[in-house]
Amino acid sequence: MYYNLMKMPAMVLSGRGIITRVDEILKEYHLFFPKRVLITQEELYGWYGSQLDGCADEVIFVKGGYFDEASDLMAKLTDKDALLLAFGGGSVLDLVKYCASKRDLPYINIPSALSNDAVYSCVARLIGHNGKKRSLSVQPPLAVLVDFEVVSKSPRKMSLAGMADVISNLSACEDWLLAKKDTGERINELAFNLARQAALPLFEHSEDVGSDAFFADLAGGIVTSGMSTIISGDTRGVSGAEHLISHAIDEYFPEKATLHGLQVGWAHLYIEKNIRHNEREAARLEAFFECTGLMNAIRENVPWTDDDFLSLVPYALKIRKRYTILNTL
Repeated sequence: MYYNLMKMPAMVLSGRGIITRVDEILKEYHLFFPKRVLITQEELYGWYGSQLDGCADEVIFVKGGYFDEASDLMAKLTDKDALLLAFGGGSVLDLVKYCASKRDLPYINIPSALSNDAVYSCVARLIGHNGKKRSLSVQPPLAVLVDFEVVSKSPRKMSLAGMADVISNLSACEDWLLAKKDTGERINELAFNLARQAALPLFEHSEDVGSDAFFADLAGGIVTSGMSTIISGDTRGVSGAEHLISHAIDEYFPEKATLHGLQVGWAHLYIEKNIRHNEREAARLEAFFECTGLMNAIRENVPWTDDDFLSLVPYALKIRKRYTILNTL
């Protein structure tokens, strides 16, 4: 018989005080390495350095997010037996993911915010020489550690963006079904179901965004989304028309770009209301967005209006060859 071999995380652990127990946790899970290297931003280390004391043998400061910085970081990663600890937001995590993959080194992600699915995925997005973001294939992390005390201190709009990113899996899955119907594209049902299941628990948090229960479901949704991409071998279940619109904004209108999740949330709602004409789902999304404050975050940070949406479609269709509802317009 033939099996699909997949890299799953050795552990996913969330709770309060996690970053103060990194050394203890690694020993508990029998993750022993001759050397541990903490990679983070200097400002972030200034806030949390005392809590991270003893978790690593070496600390490397990075800016994060830029492809130009990757070669400098890789030059410092000379120990082939080192474990990398990436502590920061998506820009830091993506940089470490790329460099660790190029150096064939194991790494653990410790997010300082849950603003997007960079926490656990097989894709890193870095800004290239031309100032535009590039998507790069990477190996997933060995483990994910989420400290609620840390992520709860990030700006609220970042958590809302992360929530919108995961909830948009529902839109991506609808596009996958459409592609199967219109083009015969095959659906990996396990990846499809994981992508959908990642989003559903978040609807239980209309009144308690920012609670530990919310962060637990958001972190779980991000990791489950990542597992979906690893199983399918692509981002089909977590990236549909709504992501193409967001990536088009980043690519062609960077001066009008904002947090990825907020752009995705805006596009997701527009598509349900005005393209799929799914009134029931659009009403559910709109009510949830309003209740959680996500709609207000979109109004304050996304400069695009509903009247602008269709003008973005031609750019979105250039992003990648993926059949979505945009192809039917």
